[in-house]
Amino acid sequence: MKIYFSLLVSFFCSVYLFSQVNIKIGSQETTVYPLIINKQDLAEQLLPLKELFSSKSIIGMGEATHGSREFFEIKNGVFQWLVNNCNYRVFGIEATYGGCCYINDFVKSGEGNIDSVMVYLDFWTWQTEEVRDLILWIKDYNAQAEQLEKISFYGFDMQNFYSPVLYLNDYVKKHYSEHYDKIKAISFPILGKTELKIYQLLQNKKNTFEDTLRQTHQLLADWVLFNKNNIETTQSKNQFQDLQLCIENLGQAINSLSVNNASRYRDSCMAYNVLRIQKLENKKMFIWAHNGHINFARADNYVGNGLYMGEHLKKNRGDAYYAIGLVFNQGSFQAIQGPKSIGSAIFKYIFARKKLYQGLKECHVPVSHKNTFTNALCETNYPIYFTDISHSENPVFSTILKTYDIGSIFVNYKLSSGSINAKKQFDGLIYVEKTSRARPIYIKK
Repeated sequence: MKIYFSLLVSFFCSVYLFSQVNIKIGSQETTVYPLIINKQDLAEQLLPLKELFSSKSIIGMGEATHGSREFFEIKNGVFQWLVNNCNYRVFGIEATYGGCCYINDFVKSGEGNIDSVMVYLDFWTWQTEEVRDLILWIKDYNAQAEQLEKISFYGFDMQNFYSPVLYLNDYVKKHYSEHYDKIKAISFPILGKTELKIYQLLQNKKNTFEDTLRQTHQLLADWVLFNKNNIETTQSKNQFQDLQLCIENLGQAINSLSVNNASRYRDSCMAYNVLRIQKLENKKMFIWAHNGHINFARADNYVGNGLYMGEHLKKNRGDAYYAIGLVFNQGSFQAIQGPKSIGSAIFKYIFARKKLYQGLKECHVPVSHKNTFTNALCETNYPIYFTDISHSENPVFSTILKTYDIGSIFVNYKLSSGSINAKKQFDGLIYVEKTSRARPIYIKK
C-alpha cells in the first residue's frame, strides 16, 4: 500500500513538474508548459492554466501555416479542454458564415452527414481529417448535452457569395415553403451561375454584375427583415439574428469588391462577425484562424491602413481577448505549390477553385538561419510548449525577429519568413519544433 501511494504521489508530482518548467530562452529564464499532443496529457498539462483561460471571453489560436497537422491537433485538444474545464461553448473558424450554418445544424441536430456538411467549409485548408474529427467530437458532445450547454459552430469569414444565399434558400424551403419560389427567383442571379462565372463577370469592369449582386443582396435582406416577427415567433429571436447575419455576410463579400484595402476590410468584417456571434450566444468563444488574423499589432511601428482582426477584438474587449500565436522551426505542411510567380498563384486560387487540389502539395521547410525567433525558442529542447508572454520580460519576445509565416500559397522557404514581435502581437505562444502535413480529405460537391 505504501509503495502504491508513493508511486501515486510520484506520478502526480511528475505531471505537475512537467506541466510547468523554468528554462532559458535567449539570456533569460522563462516559464513554459511542455505539451504532448493527446487528449489525456493535454488535460493534465493545461490544468495550471485554467484560471488564466477561464478569465477570458474570447480565445484566439493562430497558425503559422494553414496545413500543419500539429497545429490542428493542438487546437483541437485545447478547444476540447476549454469546453470541459472553462465553459467555452462557441467555436468559430476562418470560414464563411453561411457555409458553417450547415455545420452548426449538423452538430446541433444531426442534419446531413459529415461529408455533406464539410463541403460548405469552402476552403481546402479545412478539408482535413483533423477538422473533421473536431466536428464529429462537437456533434458527439452535443448529443449528450443539455440544450443550453450545446456547442455552436460558426464561420466568421466573408469571402463567398454563394453559401449565404444557398443557406437562406435551403432554410426557407424547409421552414417556410410557401416563400421558397420567391426566394429562389430573387437568388437566381447568384445561384444560377457557377462561382467561376461570377468571378469572370466581376473581372469585366464594363459589366454591371456587381450592381446585380447588390440588388440581390438588398432584396434578400428586405425579405428577412419583413419576416422578422414570423421568424421570431415560429423559430426564435436568435434564429432571426442568425439569418440576418448570414445575409450581412453576403453584403460584406460584395462590399469587399470596391473597398481600397480589401485585406484590412476583411479583417474588420471578421472581427465584427466574431463580436456579433459572441453577443448573440452570450457564451465564451474560441476562434481559429491564421496568425495574421489572430494577432493584434504589426511587428514593426508602421501605421498602416486598417487593423487586423485581433486588433479590433483587443480594442473592443481588452484583456478579455487572449491571442495565442503558433510558430514552428521546420517541417512539412500542405499548401498550394506556387507557380513561377505569386501573382499567377493568386489568380488560380480565385478563378479556378475547383482545380485547387491539383496544386495542393506537401511542402517542406528546413531550419533557417534567418528565423532568429524560432532559433532562440528551439534551444529549450522541448519539442512543443506553451508560454504566456503577456507578462514576460524576456527580450526575445519584445524584439523584432524572423519566423516562418506561410499562407495558402507556398513558393519556397527563402520567401516564407516574416517579422514577429511576439509580445506586441500575442498574449501567448505555442512553439512546435517540427510539423507534418495535415491529412487532407477529398470531398466532391
